[in-house]
Amino acid sequence: MDAAQEISSPAQKKFSLIAEMDPPKGVNLQGFVDTALQVRGRVDAVRVTDCEHAIMRMSPIAPCLALQDKGYEPEMIITGRDRNRISFQADLLSAAALGIKKIVIKEGHDPAEGDQPVARTSGDLDLESMLQCVAALNSGRDLAGESLDGATDFQVGVAIELSDDVNLNRERAEYFKKLAVYGVQSVTLGPSYDINIIEQFLPFAEETKIKLYTSVMFLKSVTMIRYLNNLPGVPSIPNEFLKKMMQAPVKKDAGMQVAADLCKELAPMGDGIVLLAIGLKDKLPEFLDIIGR
Repeated sequence: MDAAQEISSPAQKKFSLIAEMDPPKGVNLQGFVDTALQVRGRVDAVRVTDCEHAIMRMSPIAPCLALQDKGYEPEMIITGRDRNRISFQADLLSAAALGIKKIVIKEGHDPAEGDQPVARTSGDLDLESMLQCVAALNSGRDLAGESLDGATDFQVGVAIELSDDVNLNRERAEYFKKLAVYGVQSVTLGPSYDINIIEQFLPFAEETKIKLYTSVMFLKSVTMIRYLNNLPGVPSIPNEFLKKMMQAPVKKDAGMQVAADLCKELAPMGDGIVLLAIGLKDKLPEFLDIIGR
């Protein structure tokens, strides 16, 4: 299979594959853990989301602890959308005390997009202030300058959303220089089926030596593509992928094959791919079969 050969070739040995997983909407972690165990050894890491797309779910700390109990070293996403600087620092201290070392910072989606649209954001933290928080905690102090009884030791990643605005993407690419000052080790770009957008970021990742991860979002249907293409500010999905979905002989599998084709294109770019949880659910093992992992 071409996609499998491309991703698994010796030239791609340094390439990482990260599976993003949503915590449960409830207290039962069994299904979450079972899925993680099914892909053990087939992905390089599991990344746990933090109420992604403003959908209320379990906080990522407990799922990360459950993964640790099974021998994983999870990556924990943490957003500033629902936290002020006090709760943000408090949750990071809790995560560090439980042995969570790898975090990915996101600003978070607007609650209006989620299942609790009347929720209010804290409005206290942007990306830079969250990075200041983590840098302070790693140095043994809180954001107010008070000494901690034990410093954190986080490896820090950042997630950056992409836009259909070329100039805005350019600004975000140039922001890599500031991220390097804060000791950020990796950046994950939001999903885009437009390779030209991703290519804007490559020189800045190379210059700053920050690892660059691209993201793959699974397309469920032609209707989903048309919906996304009508959203303002979101990268459009090129017609070639729309045609592949429309011409697929087995419609229910079309999105996975299209995603596999995209993985083949992304494989030479950056340091790895993050398989986003949206649209994937219990199909992760099947998709890994398709790409030969």
